[in-house]
Amino acid sequence: MSLNSTKLKNGLYIYSDSSEQPSIVPWLLGSFSSLTGNKSVLEMCAGSGAASFWCIDRGLRGNVVLLDKRENALDIAKKTIEMNNLNNVECVCIPLEDYQTFHKYDAVLCNPPFFSEISISKNEDQRAIRHEGQLTLEVLCESVSKTIKQKGHFYLCHTPSRLTDIILALNKSRFEIKRIRFCRHMANNMPFLVLIDSVFLGGKGVSVLPDLIVMDESGSYSEEMKSICERYDL
Repeated sequence: MSLNSTKLKNGLYIYSDSSEQPSIVPWLLGSFSSLTGNKSVLEMCAGSGAASFWCIDRGLRGNVVLLDKRENALDIAKKTIEMNNLNNVECVCIPLEDYQTFHKYDAVLCNPPFFSEISISKNEDQRAIRHEGQLTLEVLCESVSKTIKQKGHFYLCHTPSRLTDIILALNKSRFEIKRIRFCRHMANNMPFLVLIDSVFLGGKGVSVLPDLIVMDESGSYSEEMKSICERYDL
């Protein structure tokens, strides 16, 4: 497997599959969570761990578990762990609905498959990334509720078209949404992503944040996006 290497703002090197189009979504999720300090973190559907590694580069020092059923994706995460001598990150290859642990995490990150319809893709990896299959929103939220501390934060990114389903699934598993933020490619575009911060057994009250605009009128990254994606491609 051929890999790309990227140096993040504060010097962490992360690796990605050079055969796949790089995605900004995990970094948007990591930035939205703003996880720092000694918090324990579980990233579900972690892939190569980009969201967690973004947080580690910005100051997350607690124990991190990257959970994914795709061994090839976790192999890339292991390369990042090895090359940065990280001793606080563990990879677990198992479907998230089968994951069991006595440890309860301070926070859970997840960039799950977005689409509920049946996939026609012949590529198994693409099916796992894009189509939820047995991993419905209800299964996802219930799985998170079993791994997170009371008042722990669940940071989720998803397609805005599923927002009603997301709210219902979170409420069913006793999560209360605290913050919502929509992301647009440009100011006049429809949102392509919604970022949600919910708290397990939390109180009522939600804030809708200003939309994040990825690109300005010239097609360049906005100032906020530049700060999120500050890096050096190697």
